[in-house]
Amino acid sequence: MAAGARSRMRTLSRAAIDTVARRTPRVPARPRVVECPLDVPAQRLEHALQPHFAHLARVPHRRALQRDPVYRRLAPEIDRVLEGFAWDLDIARPRADATRLRAVAWNVERGKRFAPLMAAVHEQPELRDADLLLLTELDVGMGRSCNRDVPREIARATGMAYVYANFHLVLAPGDSAEQEPGFENTLGLHGAALFSRWPVRRAWAVELPEFTDKFHAIEKRLGSKRALVCELMLPAGPLAVVVVHLDPFAPPAHRAAQLRGVLDAVAAAGVARVLVGGDFNTNTYHLGSSLGLGVDVLNKLWRFGFEGTVRQYMTPEHYFERDVFAALTAAGLRHDGFTDPGAGTIHYDLNDPEVRDKSLQYLPRPVFRWLERRLSPWNGCVPMRVDHFAGRGVRPLAARTLPRDLPTGRVSDHAPLVLDFELEPLGRD
Repeated sequence: MAAGARSRMRTLSRAAIDTVARRTPRVPARPRVVECPLDVPAQRLEHALQPHFAHLARVPHRRALQRDPVYRRLAPEIDRVLEGFAWDLDIARPRADATRLRAVAWNVERGKRFAPLMAAVHEQPELRDADLLLLTELDVGMGRSCNRDVPREIARATGMAYVYANFHLVLAPGDSAEQEPGFENTLGLHGAALFSRWPVRRAWAVELPEFTDKFHAIEKRLGSKRALVCELMLPAGPLAVVVVHLDPFAPPAHRAAQLRGVLDAVAAAGVARVLVGGDFNTNTYHLGSSLGLGVDVLNKLWRFGFEGTVRQYMTPEHYFERDVFAALTAAGLRHDGFTDPGAGTIHYDLNDPEVRDKSLQYLPRPVFRWLERRLSPWNGCVPMRVDHFAGRGVRPLAARTLPRDLPTGRVSDHAPLVLDFELEPLGRD
């Protein structure tokens, strides 16, 4: 490329990046924190809003929703559900060993593949023997997962205490691959949960403001993601466990701002030992807008070329998502040694019909065909590291990523992360 053309491309990219930055909403410095009222041993999150789902789903946009008389009447109950929790703190099978702990972080993709999920928590040793399960994408009363209470059934199967934080009230069947007719939602809830073999002293959720309004998405819904924080009581002292699911449809800077808000709220709680895990969505892209995605692609190809761009998916901390990891470091958390750096946790797999369909929603068909050709050396499938653990006051002993396709069958598009760790003595820097 000639020097003049390269200079013009750099100027164009910078102008586009500045335009995207001006459109990026600010994440509040102090996001909303809601305490979970653990005043009874168990509580389910229920409501009677289902008869109004169809009406709310027909409202065309957010401004009209704010004026809608049905929504205005239901708003207090909707807010209660969006800020709600479910839990059961009865621990049926506590572990005797409190020196070496095992945590698993796993995006279980709604719990849609329920039979292999239940088989995995029963039969896969790394899951069966875990002290902590940090699970994201859990449905409660969603037609796509047969209207099960997925977190409650996992708790019953594992004999673990659990706390579930709700994110959304889902008014649609699901995303573009989940539009099956005849599967109406009963409760339409979706969120994340922590499952523990140790007592939960307190729990709270930190709002993660969304980059784009999901009321306008194919999976039309109200609410936003939240980070779930649980303070556990262990024989060696308290441990704060944070279950995160950062925004995939946003620029990396927005994900970093979300994480900083969560870590500031954790710091305010004053717990010395912290374990953070979950789906950080460090996909290295800005999927929140067509302009942002286009700028990303041009920037990557210009800086690294096609093969270099693919390599960046396995090292998000080095460049495109470095602000996310800088947020961990600034809060005194380490991530080296907490996650296997050589294994992808999700794959961009053009052999998967669902991935192909979603890609064609973003890409013109000629660009998609070009991408297919360029990915042929990888057989159309490249790994990405989007799920992570990090900690403070805890020492990683062994970190590994299980295969996406377990012996019990595929549960999710994400692979489970397994971390064996021990608590460092209190007062240690």
